Amino acid sequence: MSRHLVRVYGRSEVRALFISASGFTGPAIKECERALNQRVIVLGELRELVLLLEQEGDVAHWLREKIRIAQLDRRPLAVLGADF
Repeated sequence: MSRHLVRVYGRSEVRALFISASGFTGPAIKECERALNQRVIVLGELRELVLLLEQEGDVAHWLREKIRIAQLDRRPLAVLGADF
């Protein structure tokens, strides 16, 4: 995770979306919370994305909502329900 965050920090005006099939560790989430002071970092779980696609949900709306939560609530990992 850290290696990828270094790449994000190295570019101006960049946002990051990390998708994990095995979830995120507590330290990884904390590091992304700290990174939110400088960049928009969004964490997603593969299972929530697959569920969204299976139900023909709106991926753009899902991503916008995750970005909103990351920016306003300072939570990079917000697992959203199937309503998206």
